[in-house]
Amino acid sequence: MRPLILALALLALAPLATPASSQACVPRALPVLNPCAGSQRVSIAIVGDVLVHQALAWRGYARGFSTLWGAAEPVLRGADLAIANLEGPVAAGFTRDGRQVPDPGPVFDDRVYTDYPRFNYHPVLIRALREAGVDVVTTANNHALDRGALGADATLRALDAGGLAHVGTVPGGQDRWQALRLRTPVGSLSLIACTFGTNGLSDPRRQVPRCYDDRSALIALVRAEAARGAGVLVLPHWGQEYTLQPDRQQRGLARDLVAAGAMAVVGTHPHVPQPWAVERGPAGAVPVVYSTGNFIAAQPPLERATAQLAWLSICAGDRAPVVAGAGYVPLQMEFAGADPSLTLPVPGGDARQEAGRALLARLSPDRELTLRCR
Repeated sequence: MRPLILALALLALAPLATPASSQACVPRALPVLNPCAGSQRVSIAIVGDVLVHQALAWRGYARGFSTLWGAAEPVLRGADLAIANLEGPVAAGFTRDGRQVPDPGPVFDDRVYTDYPRFNYHPVLIRALREAGVDVVTTANNHALDRGALGADATLRALDAGGLAHVGTVPGGQDRWQALRLRTPVGSLSLIACTFGTNGLSDPRRQVPRCYDDRSALIALVRAEAARGAGVLVLPHWGQEYTLQPDRQQRGLARDLVAAGAMAVVGTHPHVPQPWAVERGPAGAVPVVYSTGNFIAAQPPLERATAQLAWLSICAGDRAPVVAGAGYVPLQMEFAGADPSLTLPVPGGDARQEAGRALLARLSPDRELTLRCR
């Protein structure tokens, strides 16, 4: 296992890329899940897929990615730890067929930097995510090998060079089951990421952890990290695209993860939000968010444009960190006019925002959070 340990004092990571004067927002109150052994809390904000389709790439490269997701930045900055799913490689100069050519720079040229079905992003995206307040990205998803094994390696090097922590894929030749270990004021946290598959692309160097194909190794890693007293956050990329309810595989794996000692399970991939559940396990009451939905994506239908930012408040438990409370902040991509961008729907918003909030409320009643900004 990689001995990667990040020392996280409260609010230690975000200031690396965030001016002290930047606005930050935090929830006013959270639904309570577990009792705590002390008053200290660590907050975690988790958003879904960073899916940079062509229309978003044009704007992000030309005008900055903050023009796309700026509405969410105060919430990401308000958390002690912010996590996003990086859906695709960041492999400078790699074409769709895996060849390396001169880098065209931060432009959507549809040769090196492309969108569906094989994504690839310029490394300026890494800096933009850090400046937005993102501290960690997951790289285990079905687009992880869109530039092959060498592209996966190039992505990890780019993340390391850009100072953005990551969990999921590994360099070729390493054990693909590795936890990202974090020290916090409430105890050790271990992040684990996996994916259902890689769109049929081969993984000859075993770089991508598979949630289902290697289930026993996943469960063993969760159990081992929990046994050492860590709060284990599992981030699976799973489920059926555009389906509002989790499938049987998701539900079964969620139960097994909770039974193995997971503190929380927060999923991505369906590109629509899916419900929350609360399961009982060794870590007490464990929130399972089957799908956050997208973070940014050019997918206009209401269900695909609506998402949730999962907010977890972590505290010290009797044996390991537990989730003290949890809820979501509504997110929605707006496509009116020429420029798509992310919004934070609030009560009294327009009809589309109200429809998105109503959708989330049906899926996960009584978990919407209101924000206090400073």
